[in-house]
Amino acid sequence: MKLDQVRAFIAVVETGSFRSAATALHKTQPSISASIKALEDKYDILLFDRDSYRPTLTPAGHSFFQQSKKLLSQVQQLESLGHNLSHGVDMPLRICLSQMSLTTDCMQKIKRFTQCHPNISLEITTGHMHGVQETLLKDQSDIAIGPRYGLDDRHAFTQLMTVKMLTVISPVLLEELRTLGVKNVDKIKQQQLYSTPQILVSNPSRSNKNSDGYQHLLTTGKRWFVSDFNAKKTLLLNGFGWARMPQHIIKEHLENGELVTISVEQFTSTSTLPVFMIRLRNQTQSHQANLFWSFMTS
Repeated sequence: MKLDQVRAFIAVVETGSFRSAATALHKTQPSISASIKALEDKYDILLFDRDSYRPTLTPAGHSFFQQSKKLLSQVQQLESLGHNLSHGVDMPLRICLSQMSLTTDCMQKIKRFTQCHPNISLEITTGHMHGVQETLLKDQSDIAIGPRYGLDDRHAFTQLMTVKMLTVISPVLLEELRTLGVKNVDKIKQQQLYSTPQILVSNPSRSNKNSDGYQHLLTTGKRWFVSDFNAKKTLLLNGFGWARMPQHIIKEHLENGELVTISVEQFTSTSTLPVFMIRLRNQTQSHQANLFWSFMTS
């Protein structure tokens, strides 16, 4: 199989005819037909149903087309990389940050790295739970920073910091719970929270919103799922429910009294969560990635 044959096949599909494909690729129509025939002969399949007025993909041709598009996209990326490298242009260092890792200390250290290495371009995305590590497996990031969700033998990791997690609620909602019979606010019984939603950030690696991947939640009661910590904080501030939150995200709201901490019986109301820097063991690391790893762990 040759790339020219694949390009000819894709062109026929996208332009709708052998003649149009030949015009688009600046080739003769017989050469396009020969390319398609060579592919069909090599794999003993029919890519097009030629009985109709225009070439129509067969089921095998449809599957072959989907993979051909992916292959051509990867080839184009490789060609772009080759051109960039030949001109001395490095690819950006891709970092995925868990929202839990967005502390002032972590951000300032990353900023100092950019100041020490101004020629290294960073490409930063954010994620949550298992989604942070999955960006490594999907080749969407080179290094990830986040909690130890989904780590296994495929990952190399080192702890960077810890994040304090607190269980909080708005004082207005807490007062409403008092009127419903919650007398000891220093230690609230679990059943007294069953009718009040526990707000959780949804796990992007799970198609269904269920308890998979969550370590701290009540076995019974209402649960609301949101996309990120900002949405979670907004619901908390407006008295829609209660939740565990990273202390650094709600620090000012605790200080001005918009949120208060609570302790729930037989529930991890307060804990310290380690945050790691993570990469894949079997992935060849770029010079930029190695510099970043060394800088962040120094």
